[in-house]
Amino acid sequence: MAKGIPAIVEPSVLQWARESAGYTVEDIAKRFKKDPAEILAWEGGDPEDRPFMGQLRDLANLYKRSISDFYLPAPPQERPIPHDFRRSPGDVAGLYTPDLRKQLRFARERQELVKALSEELHESLATFTQKITLGTNPENVGQFIRTLLNVNYSDQSQVGDDRAAYFFWRARIEQAGILIFQFEKVPSEEVWGFSLAERPFPVIGINIDLSPNARTFTMLHEMVHILLEENSICDIDDYTPRPPQELHIEVFCNHAAAAALMPKTEFLIHPIVSASHGEATDWQDIEIQQIARSFGTSREAAVRRLLTFKKTTQDFYLEKRAQYQAQFKAQKKNASPNTPFRRDYAQRAVSNLGHSFTGLILTSYNEKLITLADAAKYLDVRPHKVRKVQEINLRRQ
Repeated sequence: MAKGIPAIVEPSVLQWARESAGYTVEDIAKRFKKDPAEILAWEGGDPEDRPFMGQLRDLANLYKRSISDFYLPAPPQERPIPHDFRRSPGDVAGLYTPDLRKQLRFARERQELVKALSEELHESLATFTQKITLGTNPENVGQFIRTLLNVNYSDQSQVGDDRAAYFFWRARIEQAGILIFQFEKVPSEEVWGFSLAERPFPVIGINIDLSPNARTFTMLHEMVHILLEENSICDIDDYTPRPPQELHIEVFCNHAAAAALMPKTEFLIHPIVSASHGEATDWQDIEIQQIARSFGTSREAAVRRLLTFKKTTQDFYLEKRAQYQAQFKAQKKNASPNTPFRRDYAQRAVSNLGHSFTGLILTSYNEKLITLADAAKYLDVRPHKVRKVQEINLRRQ
């Protein structure tokens, strides 16, 4: 007795969908409780061995693809995954996990959608055209970013807490023409952020698993990659051994991001910083915290800036770096996973997708360029939540 209707799909498309999603044959066999040979048969072209329609729907849900994708006559050409700056080349192959691949694909799809909708609407959205070279002084890059984003220390120092500082920088970067998407379900131990540098609407992806200060620094780090016209996947670690050129780029991006957050003149005249002479190793945590708070950045970034200006030693920086990382891991470990929390999906859409993207989707819907179902799909909410997204987005203007 037949178990269902066979799905008459191109076997090579089945293989492409699995591989592009980051799954092995063994992964799918385990998920469907089958022998790996049966999954290979699905992808091998034997007309007697095809997945049934129910199984195809399950595959589509797992791979985050539409059913229609599986009926393409051949695998489509897709852009390559951004360059991975997280590890040495020999370690890269296994690090593009399915969840990370999905987030990269979603970001590219939104990037293309913004381009298409802006052309249809004839919207004068901010576009990003600026670029730099790796030979530029990173201190000058930091000042260039501050000028480009219209950031001055007076405004920056009055922003408030860490979350407010993150929103302050995010809003300025979005206004400059860069799309910023927060992503979920990928551990910060795996990746902090990524960049898709293609103009006119480059993208920065930020891991929501990070603290607000880490998100701020990551945004600026990825912005430097975009200025270098470079797609990237990063964990902001410039100490792990890797090829010299890659290490040089990560050090450069970290230096420029720190210079944007903590400009040299203002940093060196800070009362606590200016009171110290020489490479001090007796910095107190409260002093470091006060410096970091003055610039809306993390303690590690503040100590790294002290190292840049020879206000401390590399050994002291590495000691503090290890301390802060251990504290962050302990804090995450001790956080209660069972705290009741009712998710507001409309708020989540605006937070994760940003003002520019949500605004364009809502405008396209109001102009009847897309349907309510389309708007809900792009915003990742149910149709009845679209109005709530609009209300939240208007409040943020």
